[in-house]
Amino acid sequence: MSTEPSRLQEALSLALNQQAETSRDTQTVSPAVRYPVSDTATVSPGVAHSTAARPLFAASAAMAAAAISVSFNAPMVLLASVAGIAVFAALPLLRRKTVGPSQRPVAATTPASASAGTAAKSEQEFDRSWELGGFSGQLTAVFDTLGDMVSACNLDGRIIYANDTFSKITGCDRPVGLTLEAAGITPGSHDDNGNRELTLGEGSEQTIWTWHEKAARDPATGQLLVHCIGRNITATRRAEVELVEAREKAEAASHAKTRFLAAVSHEIRTPLNGIMGMTHLLEQTETTPEQASYLKTARESGQALLSLIEDLLDVTSIEAGRLNLRREQGNLEELVHGVCELMASRAHEKDIEIAVHIAPDAPQRITSDIGRLRQVLFNLVGNAIKFTEAGGVLVEVALENNKLNFIVSDTGPGLKDEDKTRIFDEFERADNGPTRKHGGAGLGLSISARIVEALGGEIGVVSKADRGSAFHFTVPLQDFEATDTPVMQRGPLADRAVLVIAPRGPVSTAMLWSIRDLGGFAEAADDAETIIAALTRLNRSGAFLSDILVDRRIAEHADSLLAAAPTVLPDTVARTLVIAPEDSRDLEGHGAHGADAWLVRPVRRTSLINVLTRRDDRDDRDRLASKPRPPVLVRSSEHPTLDILLAEDDPVNALVVRTVLARQGHRVTVVDNGRKLIEKAMERPGGVAGYDLVITDLSMPEVDGRTAITRIRSEEEVNQLARLPIIVLSADGQASTRDDLLAAGADGHAEKPVDPEWLVSLASVTARKRERATG
Repeated sequence: MSTEPSRLQEALSLALNQQAETSRDTQTVSPAVRYPVSDTATVSPGVAHSTAARPLFAASAAMAAAAISVSFNAPMVLLASVAGIAVFAALPLLRRKTVGPSQRPVAATTPASASAGTAAKSEQEFDRSWELGGFSGQLTAVFDTLGDMVSACNLDGRIIYANDTFSKITGCDRPVGLTLEAAGITPGSHDDNGNRELTLGEGSEQTIWTWHEKAARDPATGQLLVHCIGRNITATRRAEVELVEAREKAEAASHAKTRFLAAVSHEIRTPLNGIMGMTHLLEQTETTPEQASYLKTARESGQALLSLIEDLLDVTSIEAGRLNLRREQGNLEELVHGVCELMASRAHEKDIEIAVHIAPDAPQRITSDIGRLRQVLFNLVGNAIKFTEAGGVLVEVALENNKLNFIVSDTGPGLKDEDKTRIFDEFERADNGPTRKHGGAGLGLSISARIVEALGGEIGVVSKADRGSAFHFTVPLQDFEATDTPVMQRGPLADRAVLVIAPRGPVSTAMLWSIRDLGGFAEAADDAETIIAALTRLNRSGAFLSDILVDRRIAEHADSLLAAAPTVLPDTVARTLVIAPEDSRDLEGHGAHGADAWLVRPVRRTSLINVLTRRDDRDDRDRLASKPRPPVLVRSSEHPTLDILLAEDDPVNALVVRTVLARQGHRVTVVDNGRKLIEKAMERPGGVAGYDLVITDLSMPEVDGRTAITRIRSEEEVNQLARLPIIVLSADGQASTRDDLLAAGADGHAEKPVDPEWLVSLASVTARKRERATG
């Protein structure tokens, strides 16, 4: 609330109190008589007039300066004006101090002189009264100009003075003698700041005022008066109300947009689930190469549409302030390698490399929002692959100042200086022109920047045109302890000397760094000249060559390159083949290259240790074995068949889910609404459920999925029945929905469009919970 009337009132009270003190110090005199004054008077009338006028002029000028300061909100004007006025008022005192006793005129002691002195004092009092009246008139004009109500009341509450604004606002032509209440002035109670408000009028004519009261003595009579000032704040209050209404409308619009996108997401994801599910089922059948190509294109288009939907939902959540971060522990190597391995097929399709290097001082386990970190890495690595046509992508992780520093480097076209900041804005791309080569909505980097900021880190890019880019971001580590960082007294590869024969790029660079981090010696070569130089450096280091890593891309030339070596390599040197995941389809041909083990790109640090120390490549073989290889029509014998109750009202989605599960040997019963779901789930003769697992869609007719779960859990608790595992399929893309479903009693959650392999795995894991609970 504004304090301007209080400032004016304090200045007014100060000036009036000073005048009252001067009046009390002066003896009572008779009315002024105008007649000539003798030259022998102690003080000349001119001097007396000037001396008496100065304090009044100073007070008046101070109030005028205060009013100007309030009107123009310029406190420096008030400070400078008061300082100048103070100097002006003090000049007579300074002059009187500089006059010595011998130079001062001696007052006459004759009766005529005494009479003249009395007349001079009466003149001064007259002038003072006149100037005070002029000062009050000036002050009244100032307040009237500002539109403020000003009044003064005696201790009985009667108005003894009111300005024109007071009369106009209250409608009282002659308010003097009335009380404030009789004049229509009834201020409310004091607020926390000691201010009071007053409401006048009704309807569209209603006005709101702030009301301030302060006690001060009348300068002429010394009587204690209550000075009142009211200021019109109607416009301010209306602006505040309009601001609140505008904010509420904006929030309502934001909620409406969120609901709209969630609804649209559901309506798009549901048919998209059918499209991608049917595409997956077709890929499991025998197809011609042309048909396989068409199916691949359809699957990639569906993934692109799904990615766009997820980005739009993320932007909406961030704008609405609902970016809820999780606090969870995760394995750093699994996080980074998991992202890069999923993106490796896209990179290899473009014939570019992708590799990972994690510094040895980086912790093995971290506490953060693992899902959001994975999302940022997916965005950065995906962009790097999309814009790189030759060379490759290198992902690095290091520990710096108790922060994890992630760097995603590529050999793409780079960025112009003016684009380095702009690309982190929404819907911005490095090339926004109509002829741009690469698509995308321009949301990935914006979302990544918001996530990193929410995690307490920073994101940026170092790039030059035609020289590639290096996107980097930092994330503070929560609950970080030194014990989380692996400490190696002696590296596991301390007795190994490795020659890496691979094309120059991220893959060979990452393997060299990793071997050296683990205590071994490593050199790289890609032609006859560099292989001689590499072997020479190894010999000078005193290390004996123990292993050769050969990249399959140049494996045909490896023997000829080794033949050019100046010395014959011993037979004890182990040879390992480095392959891409798609190369596993023809593993039989790898024996021709003389390799007895192999590594899969991007190479993991643990795999590197296992292969170079024990010739154990089972981890990489298992990784490739878990990749989908058509046709996959047979259920794994490790998992028993299940009786599954499926609740899905969309016939296409029901067909997709039922077929995926049936191909794994499971028996599936389908219902098309929530009421039937509850009835079937609660059919438990002898207290035993007829199904091992329930899979239900969230949006169901008659009874929605969440309500159905709540009723099932409630009946289980009341009747002390065993818990039936339930998996929910949703299509709104909201993390809050997943959390709410799990809190309501769901055991698992999957987002549409559902990945078939993930659904099969989730069904097996969830069903085993029931086995453990009943066992």
